[in-house]
Amino acid sequence: MEGPRACTAEDFEETMALLNSIFRAGSDQRLQTDYPLIFRPSRFEYMRIIKEDGKVVAHVPVAPREVIVNDDRFTVGIISPTGTHPDYRHRGHGTRCLRDCLRIMNENDWPVSVLWTREATFPFYQNSGYEPVGPQARGYPLSPSEYETFDRGTYDISLYNPSNPKHLDAVMAIHEPESLRIGRTRDDYAHYFKLHKLSSLLAHDNGRIVAYLMLARGRNKPGFVEGGGDARALEALYHQALVLGTAGDSAFAVVPLNPTTFGDVLEARKPGASVLDTESGIGFQMMRVNSLSSLVSKITGHLRERSVAGVEGTVCLVCVDDGDAVTIILRNGDAEVSTELTGEPVELTRRELTRLIFGPHPAGEPITTDGEAGEVLDAVFPFYFPVWELDHS
Repeated sequence: MEGPRACTAEDFEETMALLNSIFRAGSDQRLQTDYPLIFRPSRFEYMRIIKEDGKVVAHVPVAPREVIVNDDRFTVGIISPTGTHPDYRHRGHGTRCLRDCLRIMNENDWPVSVLWTREATFPFYQNSGYEPVGPQARGYPLSPSEYETFDRGTYDISLYNPSNPKHLDAVMAIHEPESLRIGRTRDDYAHYFKLHKLSSLLAHDNGRIVAYLMLARGRNKPGFVEGGGDARALEALYHQALVLGTAGDSAFAVVPLNPTTFGDVLEARKPGASVLDTESGIGFQMMRVNSLSSLVSKITGHLRERSVAGVEGTVCLVCVDDGDAVTIILRNGDAEVSTELTGEPVELTRRELTRLIFGPHPAGEPITTDGEAGEVLDAVFPFYFPVWELDHS
């Protein structure tokens, strides 16, 4: 056995052939084009493989993405398509690759990991400290017959042109002000807007691009995956997309839980029509708290925001899996974070901490604590950050 280790240029084609045979068999899609930010030479170090009998038999990739929640910033490691050759399964190869990704995350101070999967694979990831969390998005069902639900207005509408830099500038200017988002470079945007089986509509007002709407028809990102801009202009784009029938017989628009124009337009026109993200085909989100102290120290803006309602108190949290500890002190509008042990610590496993901080899966038990510690924890958690559907890997 060789590895786990980084993929190399010599391994790449073989690795992708293995993954496509597992995830894209019988499809005209390929992971290289579905996830161009993951499977490319600059990411070889984050593609962890195992070779046996001279061939690639297992692979797990991790992708660093910056989380932006108002003034808070930290990096998450997204675990992307994980696969093992059928003849080499049940030998621990997938787990070895996954834990090598965890090593990379810890060495680079990426305090949280995220992935999407099916319920059947929960035990595999739970064995490495991951835990399913509650719904992280809402899905609005849409069908062509509903086009009259949305006002067309008088906007000029065109297709996004990847060759026109002004189009890229415009959509970046619309999305970048979102206060809760995943950080993207210009190159990231350019790759996203050229994804296979994805089309984007632009609304123009007096020659200026004021809204965009993205529709994907691939198996990995089906439906309306992102939009933004002026609310009336975005409504016109929903109307036009449904008139054109580009969504097929039906599709979901997957929107974050926090307020966005993308979701607000849908809720205004289809109040109460949303379903849980898992019902719209996204898959269940699992998360892992890689470093408790690092994560809490990076969300002080969130802690201060949650402490303004007159909450005062102290709680010390300890991850029993690795002894990592953090103390949170709230003082009516201010928050302080320390790595020192204080008082009577609340000791939780890594998976319990994930349920506490991000909220439990509907089938999971919520974490509750009495007294002052419980008041502080109830005030500051759950903590939410959206991974927009376009950023799913």
